[in-house]
This record gives sequence, C-alpha cells and structure tokens, in this order.
Amino acid sequence: MTMGLNDFSFDINDAFLATIEGAAVQQADAQIQLQLLRSTNLYDLTFQLTGTVKCECDVCLEEFDLPVDAEYKLLIKVGETENYDDDEIIYITEKLIEYDLSSYLYDSLMLAVPQRRVCELSGTKECNKEVISKLEELNHPHEDEDEDSNPTWDKLKNMFNN
Repeated sequence: MTMGLNDFSFDINDAFLATIEGAAVQQADAQIQLQLLRSTNLYDLTFQLTGTVKCECDVCLEEFDLPVDAEYKLLIKVGETENYDDDEIIYITEKLIEYDLSSYLYDSLMLAVPQRRVCELSGTKECNKEVISKLEELNHPHEDEDEDSNPTWDKLKNMFNN
C-alpha cells in the first residue's frame, strides 16, 4: 500500500457470510469498493456498497433480493495506544501491520438492510397475494359482527355491571 490514494474491492457473498458467526443474513451478492487515502498517521477509508441481499418478507414470508446501496466512512489513526470503542475512528499502534476489516464490512452490509423488509423494496416483486388475503381473513374473521364487540371482553365488562 502506497501513500496517497489506494483502491480495493471486496465481495460480500455467501462464502464471506459463512465466516461470520451468527450472521443475520446467509445469502448476499454485494461488492464494496474501498478508497483508502493514506497519510503518515492516518488512513481515511470510504466504502461504497452495492448489490443485493436475500431476505424474507416480514409480511408474506416470501424470499426476495433486496437491493442495497450505501456509503460509509472510517478513519484509522496511528497513535500510542489501540482503541476500538469509537464507531468512526479506530486508533492503532505503529506495530500493528494488518487490520481485519471483515466485521466492519459485515456491519456495513447490515446497516444497509432496512429493519422492515417487505417485497415491495425489491422494486420488482409484490407480496404473495394468497398469503395477504389469508392474513386479512384471519385479522377480520367475523365482519358481520359489531367491530367493538369481543365476547371475552363483553363477559369481563358484565362482571362490573352486576
């Protein structure tokens, strides 16, 4: 690695995810382009993440490919002591020759995945209509009854009216 600008490329795929213990996703096809600007005591890293992650829809449970696209920055400073507590700046000593970025790459991927995952986010797929209609049927089983009436609660209400 030379002083100045350095470019690297990393693949986030099924093999990479298999190395991560307890990974929340098992399948992905994403690439990370890393631009590393190196100076005497500072490494300025910019990660550009693009690709897809295989997810399960939170509504209909169908699998779909979720597109991910994000950019992250990280600074690594060379100093007297090591410190990994900060999310944006890592402090390392001059004796440290290598730094493993795999956990940072995985965390970056997971931050690009939204908390609520639905088929519509794929841009090409919709939720399974059969599952949606069944969910609606289960959610409103007796549409002819009074919506405010619940037999269990009605019995409890009657306890106080006696």
